Amino acid sequence: MKIRSRLTIWYFVVTFLILAIFSYGIFRYMRHLIYQALDRDLTILTNTIERSFDPFLGQFGILQLQTDSIDRFAEFYLVIYDASGLPIYYSFIAQHILLNIPLPVDNLSHPYTLKTRFKEQIPFIKQNDRGEVVFRAISQKLRYQNTPVGWVIIGLPIERMEQSIVSLEKALFLGIIISMIFIGIGGYFLTTRALNPVESIIKKANQIRHTNLKERIQIENPKDELGQLSRTLNSLFERLQSAFENQKQFLSDAAHELKTPLAVLRTHWESELNNPELPLSLKEKFVHDIETITRLNHLINNMLLLSKSEMLESDFESVPVKLNEILNEVVTDASVLAESKLQKIRTTELAEATVKGDAVRLYQLFFNLIDNAIKYSPNESLISISLQVHSPWGIIKVNDNGVGISAEHLPHIFERFYRVQKDRARKTGGSGLGLAICKLITELHGGAIEVESTENQGSTFIVKLPLLS
Repeated sequence: MKIRSRLTIWYFVVTFLILAIFSYGIFRYMRHLIYQALDRDLTILTNTIERSFDPFLGQFGILQLQTDSIDRFAEFYLVIYDASGLPIYYSFIAQHILLNIPLPVDNLSHPYTLKTRFKEQIPFIKQNDRGEVVFRAISQKLRYQNTPVGWVIIGLPIERMEQSIVSLEKALFLGIIISMIFIGIGGYFLTTRALNPVESIIKKANQIRHTNLKERIQIENPKDELGQLSRTLNSLFERLQSAFENQKQFLSDAAHELKTPLAVLRTHWESELNNPELPLSLKEKFVHDIETITRLNHLINNMLLLSKSEMLESDFESVPVKLNEILNEVVTDASVLAESKLQKIRTTELAEATVKGDAVRLYQLFFNLIDNAIKYSPNESLISISLQVHSPWGIIKVNDNGVGISAEHLPHIFERFYRVQKDRARKTGGSGLGLAICKLITELHGGAIEVESTENQGSTFIVKLPLLS
């Protein structure tokens, strides 16, 4: 999972938890305020009933004011008990509904929230969809000058308030859902904006090759973490550039230093071959040494070519080149080498294809591939060459029936001086630079090279070059 997705999910989850906890707290607090206000009103009414007690008559004066036309407690569930615990007053609602609320034994006021069901219609009471009515009630002992004079249970139907609380709960839940949709979209947008510089850094870092090591990542804000990362990568590229340049300089200097003494030795030994006084055995040794010097010169030339790889592109002629004609020429020249091992080079398909590049370098590319196929294929084997056009690419395949390459070596065969088997390379005169040069020439033409191989079953080198439109 990408960092953008992980950050969005974490941002979404954390924000959801915060909103859920906050909304739940708001809901509980609002319900607490509503119940607190109801309890306060019921307590005030209870205190009014308590203060109306007449010790001489042993009655609650407020009840004497009750008539059929004036009922102050019509909307309340109210039951008043005397000091012996016998009920002395039932309000209209209490005459039709029984709430199972115990009488308190202490002097405290005890609040209750109860639900009850009934079938008949009662004024002042609204039932919910399930035929229930919710009451908020309190139970309290009544006292006169610290003397118990009775008990009171008083309640109020709060179905409308409960509906308001439920509506608040639904509104908060809907608000959370809508908020999370916008937060999810906004979180993804913000994380995308925040990670865009990282993508730019990755894109720029991937574009830096050995041919453009001088390029650097642009630092937009050097004080933040991304700026520090960019500085670190730029420092790494500087070290790589320095190491790469030192390596190229070493290869170039070593090649130049070796070319002169080798040329002197070859000239000297070639002149000695014309000396009639030397025995034939010694002349044969000179011929062997001259062949060795020739291989060394070839290796030195390859080293010089690789050491100046960044200059090759500007040195290319970059003219239209017909690949099929180049391949025909390479096959003709390489057939001489194949005849010495009784091998055959066959062109299975040569489509007409034109690329823009350097004919000399392309000849070197395909000759190296076919030369490798000849070296590592057994006598009397067949080497196949094909050129197909799959717009916008020209695809060249060089197939042999040689020893093949094991899977562990395939990722490294285009590296410089890499040899699959060193003893076999010595026998064939390989230097480990041929395929590296092939890769270099292919990439400088805007193409790609790869290999498919199975050990002891042969190899197929595939070169893709962009066609000239």
